[in-house]
Amino acid sequence: MQDKLNDLRESLSELQRELREVEHLDDETKRHLEGVMESINDALHREDTEALSHPSLRETLANRSEQLSESSYPSLTKILTNLADILGNSGL
Repeated sequence: MQDKLNDLRESLSELQRELREVEHLDDETKRHLEGVMESINDALHREDTEALSHPSLRETLANRSEQLSESSYPSLTKILTNLADILGNSGL
C-alpha cells in the first residue's frame, strides 16, 4: 500500500508542476484541478484510504481527463489518467 501512496504523491507533484507550466488553461478548470489535488493531498496526509478510494474522486479525475483531452492538453490528460488509475487499482 505504501508504494501506491508514493505513486500518488509523485503523480500529484507532476500535476502541480504541469499546472504551473501549462498555458491557456481556463481558470475554472485550473481551480477545479487544484481542488482535486488538495483533496488527494489532504487524504494522503491523513492516510485516509477510504477517502482515496471513494469512487467520486476517480470519476472527477476521469471526467477532467476526458475534457482536457478534447482541449489538447496531453500532458495533463496523461497525469490525470494516471492518478485515476492509481486510485482505481490501488486497493487502498
